[in-house]
Amino acid sequence: MTPQERKTKVLELKKEHEDYFQTIGNINALYIPKMAYRPSGKDELHVSFFPSELQKNKDIYTEFVSIEYDSEDPKRTLYLLRHNAHWAEEYEIVTSSSGFERHIVPVSELKVINDVTDRSTAIEEPELVKDPEKREVVDVLIGIERALLSINKKLINRK
Repeated sequence: MTPQERKTKVLELKKEHEDYFQTIGNINALYIPKMAYRPSGKDELHVSFFPSELQKNKDIYTEFVSIEYDSEDPKRTLYLLRHNAHWAEEYEIVTSSSGFERHIVPVSELKVINDVTDRSTAIEEPELVKDPEKREVVDVLIGIERALLSINKKLINRK
């Protein structure tokens, strides 16, 4: 795969997350899709980053892809790796067979931001019924759902 083909595929992948980046006011978010794999001698999945990616001193958004940059997650889960000023000391270094050094990060350190189930279309607003005795069960459930979605967004934004 040429660098231009890779860049095109990454831009296509990033389009899925554009609404989120606009919502947080970070349309130029650092988005770097990565392969998740289990390094030899490790019990959990990891992703690896080149020093040049971590040196940008920015939060990194990622999702899991194949070596050909095809999404490996049907839910298209977006993850966040918060910038860590001590990344050089804290993230283990591995050297590829071609001699490139990368830092591996356990997937458990990535924060799940959202997936396609969180990005579904907005709920159609029902007509508000002021008299509680006249409300339908569906209206009550929609109100509960709205409240839960609002709480979820607040919790995600707090972290």
